[in-house]
Amino acid sequence: MFTNIGKSKFMKIVLFITTFAFVGTAFVALLVYKLSGNIQGVAEINGRTIPVAEYYYYLNLLTREAEAQGIEPDKKALRIEALKNAIDQELLYQEAQKEGVEATDEEVKQYLLDIPAFQEEGKFSKEKYFTFLSNINLSPQMFEQILKKELSIRHLLAIHRVSFYISEDELNTFVKKQLSRISGKVAIITPAVENPTQQEIEEYYKQNLKEFAGKKGKLITVYKIDKTLKDADKKAQKLFLSLKNNQQPSQEEGIQKIFSGEIYDKNVNLPEKVKEELDKLSKQKPILLVSTDKAYYLIKFEKEVSEPIPLEKVKEKVIASIKNKKLAEKTEELYKTVSKEIKTIKDLKSLSEKYHAEIKEIKNQPAQSIAMEYGIPLDKISLLTKAKPGQIIEPFKTSTGIVVIQIEKISQPENKAKEDMLNLMKPILTNTKYQTIIRMFIDKLQEEAEIKINKRIIQ
Repeated sequence: MFTNIGKSKFMKIVLFITTFAFVGTAFVALLVYKLSGNIQGVAEINGRTIPVAEYYYYLNLLTREAEAQGIEPDKKALRIEALKNAIDQELLYQEAQKEGVEATDEEVKQYLLDIPAFQEEGKFSKEKYFTFLSNINLSPQMFEQILKKELSIRHLLAIHRVSFYISEDELNTFVKKQLSRISGKVAIITPAVENPTQQEIEEYYKQNLKEFAGKKGKLITVYKIDKTLKDADKKAQKLFLSLKNNQQPSQEEGIQKIFSGEIYDKNVNLPEKVKEELDKLSKQKPILLVSTDKAYYLIKFEKEVSEPIPLEKVKEKVIASIKNKKLAEKTEELYKTVSKEIKTIKDLKSLSEKYHAEIKEIKNQPAQSIAMEYGIPLDKISLLTKAKPGQIIEPFKTSTGIVVIQIEKISQPENKAKEDMLNLMKPILTNTKYQTIIRMFIDKLQEEAEIKINKRIIQ
């Protein structure tokens, strides 16, 4: 499970994080979890806290991985992915403990001593180890706890792996999809979609303003306290604490609300020193105290806002969105109608005449390429390879309309080509299926667990 990658720029060591194998699978929305602002760590899993330091460890790995690939890191996406990894690791670790396969402290110690990146002339180097920990800002205790989780999860997954296999039927089905060649005809039915009216365009634009966000800005409130007032500094301190704790400021004499609204640039009627500080406002730093010669200014960041792009500039995009929505609706209606009629149709000619379908020839094409060319879902390819000559297959609903295929001939793959493909794809398909099953296993653990997330982490 663990792999040392000697060429890594990240301290010449990258631990294989179990859940990293699942990046790219469907992400269970964080909204299914209970959010809480009263958690000490980043999350609680069945009452057990995930420390902030552990979360930052995963975030550090993801950030460095993105940078190593030359990708500009999306900070919010990385934060969510790091939190997801930390939750998945804790779920698997707790399951390993239930199964009685938790790694011992001795195992952790021995594994740590054997990591090549921490060795010098074949011996463990404390200097290299502590330099590594310093670079990732992690204590030895926390790093060794992370190792313990990883080793425990390795034991757990090893148990699952023993009973795992991929059947010959699954392999043969895949090979048929790749190598079987099909001849026949295809009818493409595309629903007619009219252009939207001006009223529809305007209504869609108003209902989907977030989709057409333009210049980004901030919603802020600015308070002023004149320094000539008695105890002006104490008033400023009190107001600062109130704003920080999201409390409504008291109506004290001398506290003036001088601005409340959206700002998109610094062309706003505020003192220059205040305007200079506006860029510093953010969710992470929502309150600023600015002092000038004559007054104190308290600035509160409310939320990020965006100024919608004018309708005329996005009209074509609006029209396209409306037409795509109408196309999806008409395609669904058409799919239901054709599905009912398909059993009575003997050839595609009558279908073409009734629905103005375009007919195309399929000549000895692989099933996989037919699916890709006509937008047929990949999980439906077996309908093509299992069909009989002359058979009209049930209609396929695609993003642009309906596809109906009539099979004339299916050429089965030659034994040599089939054998070569099986040898090539068996390890790949086995690993893919295994990863999918583990992901399903983690999703089940998520459903059964009591998960609370510190809402500040995902803001």
